[in-house]
Amino acid sequence: MALTEAEEAKLRTIIGAFDGGQQVDDLPAATDEVQDKKIEVFDSKTGASAKMDLRQAVSMANSPSCGRYWNENNATPQAAGYFGSLEMLRNLPEVLKLGCYLVKNDHTRRKLDPTNHYRFESGEVAKLDGSMGHYQWGWGKKFYFATYKIGSLRYEEISLSPIPGQYNYVIPVASMSAHGFASLDRTTGTLVSYINDDVRYRGGDNPSSYDGTYRTMLGRAATAQNTEYWRAAARKNGSGWLCGTMRHSMIVKVLFEIIFGTRDVQAAYNPNKDSNGLYQGGLGAGVTNAGSWWGTDFGYRPILPTNVGIELGDSSGVSTYNVLKEDGSSYYAAPVPVFFGLKNAYGFLWRHMDDEFVRCNADTTVTHLVAPSIYGNWTIGNEAGMVAYSTSIPKGDGYIKTLSYDHLENFATQVGGSQSTYHCDYFWNNSGATSGFRVCLRGCTAYRGARSGLCALDVSSAVSTSAVSSGSPLCEAEEEWSVEPEYAMVS
Repeated sequence: MALTEAEEAKLRTIIGAFDGGQQVDDLPAATDEVQDKKIEVFDSKTGASAKMDLRQAVSMANSPSCGRYWNENNATPQAAGYFGSLEMLRNLPEVLKLGCYLVKNDHTRRKLDPTNHYRFESGEVAKLDGSMGHYQWGWGKKFYFATYKIGSLRYEEISLSPIPGQYNYVIPVASMSAHGFASLDRTTGTLVSYINDDVRYRGGDNPSSYDGTYRTMLGRAATAQNTEYWRAAARKNGSGWLCGTMRHSMIVKVLFEIIFGTRDVQAAYNPNKDSNGLYQGGLGAGVTNAGSWWGTDFGYRPILPTNVGIELGDSSGVSTYNVLKEDGSSYYAAPVPVFFGLKNAYGFLWRHMDDEFVRCNADTTVTHLVAPSIYGNWTIGNEAGMVAYSTSIPKGDGYIKTLSYDHLENFATQVGGSQSTYHCDYFWNNSGATSGFRVCLRGCTAYRGARSGLCALDVSSAVSTSAVSSGSPLCEAEEEWSVEPEYAMVS
């Protein structure tokens, strides 16, 4: 079929362009003003070509970063988009080496097999009973985190190198109890992260009369102590060991938000990735909807064994554990959330916090007090050695609308949201106190429902409080963990 006149003209143009083509060596030299240069990039996974600023390409090649951003003028918990290296964002769990480890008291660690925590990556047998270290979840790479606002957009960014032009929080290699809560060595009074059914590690408030019954506390998390007790018990492992920390809680929240692209951790779990190959959805309700039987039959003691969810390895998802009645029937099919190997990041039991508490003010607001160093000396309920940061609204409970990410606080500053807007979690400041101090309890218990979450926080209890429904994870970091950001210059 003959070409039309227009098609012939187009073909001549193409031939002319081909004949006039130049080799790279024939092109004129470029100036060194890289801000005006663009290059073509090819995504090998999607097959798409796109343009990119040369400066951005060089920066990403040398020190890639990735993140998500939220439009804070909107109430939706969903991220408005992602930025930086899509490849890094897709693979962030692997880049940071998220997952479970056996960690010794000197902070040396060995990565467990991502599909089978009863062996190491090398294939050797791994024992989780305490004979080879603490069964911990964490990250094996030091990284940098920056959060900043441009207009109404809030950015959260992660890189393995300092992020130029931003204030960076340096996040050392660190970990916390893989179960979400620690056990207690009843002989030495040491906080431990073991999977061990021996009576030496009996959980709850140590009720021996429950042994051999459907309510057994063998192989359960320890509870029923105050924060000062947990702090002292954690430090028996050595320097750099703490009970639950604000620092760890903030990084779990940030990692979840960046990887899953939402602030609603209780959104339904979705095993499928989106069109960009990114995680979506949440981790479900978690163990937050237990019935009245939890108090009647278990006295609000731990209902989950420390090996729950271990079959999921380092993956994310929901593991179901059937809480049984005395006759063997089921009370509750507990949906245990697993975040790349971390179980029960929210719900189940309250967490006592080591490195934070609050001061009650005359106007019923509370001021957040934070330990500036993980190696410092402080006492829960004594402001000496602490640094004052954010202050909440006056007395009042509610779903969190605004949250301070500064200094890794993970601290509510304003309520007025809901279970499906903003941060989707709840803040309790119902003490009405005008002086004194209150303990920080995070995460919620197994009957708090939609109020539970990664930034759920109760500051209404006295610093001496303890309960059978409250425990703490064992936490550590292999080096200092400052809450003061460091500015990275633009080269």
